[in-house]
Amino acid sequence: MKTLQEVLTFIYEKWKIKVKGFSKNNKNIELTKNKNQQIFDFPFDKVKPQQLLSWLDYSSQGWIILSSDLTIKFINKKALSLIRFIKYRDVIGKAINDINELEVLRNKILYSRKKDFPISLDFTISGEPIWANIIRGSKKNYLILLESKLSIESIKKRQNQLINDVSHELKTPLTSLILIGERLEAVISKKDRYLIKRLKKESKRLRKMVEETLELSKLESSESFNKNKKISISDLVMESWQTLKPLAEKKDIKINLFIPTKYYISGDIENLKRAFINIFDNSLRYSPTNEEIQIEIFKRDSSVVIRVRDKGIGLEENELNDIFSRFYRGDPSRTKFKKTGSGLGLSITKKIINNNKGFIKAFNHKDGGAIIETIFPCINTDF
Repeated sequence: MKTLQEVLTFIYEKWKIKVKGFSKNNKNIELTKNKNQQIFDFPFDKVKPQQLLSWLDYSSQGWIILSSDLTIKFINKKALSLIRFIKYRDVIGKAINDINELEVLRNKILYSRKKDFPISLDFTISGEPIWANIIRGSKKNYLILLESKLSIESIKKRQNQLINDVSHELKTPLTSLILIGERLEAVISKKDRYLIKRLKKESKRLRKMVEETLELSKLESSESFNKNKKISISDLVMESWQTLKPLAEKKDIKINLFIPTKYYISGDIENLKRAFINIFDNSLRYSPTNEEIQIEIFKRDSSVVIRVRDKGIGLEENELNDIFSRFYRGDPSRTKFKKTGSGLGLSITKKIINNNKGFIKAFNHKDGGAIIETIFPCINTDF
């Protein structure tokens, strides 16, 4: 523990600064030794090293503390993940040259042991670019700070690629399960056929979830968007409704469409059709039999609003935002419409709406039922 105390004392001495208030003229922080200035100090004498190290363990930056013989005395969770290790015991107490990923740091330390200022370098671990800052302490102790140089864009791209790879790999075995279920249904005893039906139902649900996960991944990378075109909102709504009309007729549900005039937006018509089919499908799911779905289209300032209201029991307060979350599925006890969903339909809808410069929200009508409202910038008819 003496070594750790020495290292932490060194860090404190290096980083401790005396801060004077902002200058009214140049608005810069001035460093001064004026004894009358206000000093922001930290009570290191009252904080035990182990307490400080436990705080560092949750830092978003990687921390490694080396003793004079270049063995690892402390490593936090972030540094552990950056060097591709899982357990502390695999690293603590080991010499830095025993860890392949850190050997380049050892060479840099040995080369610059007489330097009394931080040394920075870039290197890679398993193809990931890493930035390291090496700070020398008393008695040749060292603090190493690690950070990933991957941009948010690169990380997102890797995540999407992982989703795509996993989803593609799942599609084939799920299709096989469905085919096996169909073959088994013909040869299995009647009392066990309910199990095969359950297998087929869940396999189809999982396959749909995989397909929609792939679709959502493509939407997030904007790969599936075509060139924007002028779109009549009324035509878009009617075409989307026609797709679900047979489903609505089974429940004897009609639409009450109110359009005082034609409004136009600019967007990707195929993806927007998918979005409105999902919105209408959701309204159908929660609408009682022999009811109607009200669709109102109107202008608000420079935007066009499409408001879809069902006559169901409405949404719980916590559902108003949750219904657009991934894999969220409403309480099945709130509907008699027996359909198995993936929980991704409205997530896809929201992404499509957002990618077409629109906005979507859900709320309850004062007289009952839920409303899903979408808003788009309205364009001139001579577009």
